[in-house]
Amino acid sequence: MSEARTAANTAARSLVVLAAALTTTTALTATAVAPAHADPGPAGPTTVRASVDRNGGQLQAPSYGQDLSAGFDARPAFTTAGPVWEGDTNGLTDVYFGDSVISSGYPRGMGDGPSRGGAPCVNGRMTAFVSEATNITSTPAPDDRPTVYVRNRAVGKVSRASQSFEGTPFAWAARPEVSDDCMWVSFTAALEGPDGTARQPRVYRYRIYDGTVRLVSEPSARADHSSISHDGRYVAYESGGNVHVRDLETGTLEKASTARDGGPADGRSSGASLSGDGRHVAFDSTASNLTAGDRNGGVNVFVRDLDAGTTRLVRGETRRARTYDAALAADGTHLAYVSAARGKGGAGRVPAVFLRELATGETQLISADVGGGRNDLPARRPSVNDDGSVVAFDSASPDLVTGDTNRLSDVFLRTVKDGQSD
Repeated sequence: MSEARTAANTAARSLVVLAAALTTTTALTATAVAPAHADPGPAGPTTVRASVDRNGGQLQAPSYGQDLSAGFDARPAFTTAGPVWEGDTNGLTDVYFGDSVISSGYPRGMGDGPSRGGAPCVNGRMTAFVSEATNITSTPAPDDRPTVYVRNRAVGKVSRASQSFEGTPFAWAARPEVSDDCMWVSFTAALEGPDGTARQPRVYRYRIYDGTVRLVSEPSARADHSSISHDGRYVAYESGGNVHVRDLETGTLEKASTARDGGPADGRSSGASLSGDGRHVAFDSTASNLTAGDRNGGVNVFVRDLDAGTTRLVRGETRRARTYDAALAADGTHLAYVSAARGKGGAGRVPAVFLRELATGETQLISADVGGGRNDLPARRPSVNDDGSVVAFDSASPDLVTGDTNRLSDVFLRTVKDGQSD
């Protein structure tokens, strides 16, 4: 990586580190990836089911789509048809933050259309979501097109993030992500064409406090699945089979999924997850030429240090194991991911969630059953808080907590450090 990028970003990242430390009591640091695996220790880690009703009972509909608030009191936003409480009578998927409904209708009650994709900021005060309901705000939506909204939980105010761009309305919007400082939202959306059809999707950034929308990705290419830095300056996204990172202060665009010789990758990359300071980006890739030693012939997680210009491979449990669903902690030192070990003749072990401390290589099984062993059914889509002390994931495995008899996907929280919240 050029000295120009490092010099240009050092001061700005120092401010981000300080802000994140004041907000979450952690510091952002740079680390490397190591391949070691280990079972969870006999004491300390605990697992609870987060998607329960207000009486603590299990839900009778699947819950999924978890996104963990990054702060000390980590809680997930998730999607479910519930019902979580007695007022949830719409029979549709709704977004919850803990047991509080986020996608409620105006002035009260439930939305009249399905909602999904909840994404909280560091403390959950600003939580974004996607809804096809027409009654989310005081001014009814004209139709049921998927729209990104942001709810200010402190005052109950809801704003429509994906209303229009430069005077043209959005045909649909999806996959919002909120910056930890609770000021910015990145999302994917397609503008409405002259004939009413949707144009190609691109990535945008919305400023919560003044409602301005800015294009992040290149105007000529499809783009999707964004991740935003602590202060909203950097946005990572996928486009054309590669992962890119945009610096919205300078306008520069950098490709993270590059071959080790600087050339193009020989496979597709996706699923970007950005550290709080925007220096590190984790992603999934089927490419085999990003680093040396990638010989498993499948998808793997990689972590790119954009300042140093280096990429590290995150190996799975065995030589043939795949790794995917990368989720990088805001402090850049912890990585949650899924590993699926492949055996001879196609046999293997079910996908499980792991957490790796990147500096030391210490790795914990997150989707551990009540006896400390591996989950019986697949565990998916991890989300990690700011310092790697709490990981959320979803699974239909019945052995993660006692009393799980609903045979449905539930959202779980695994606390891996003593003294942190469940």
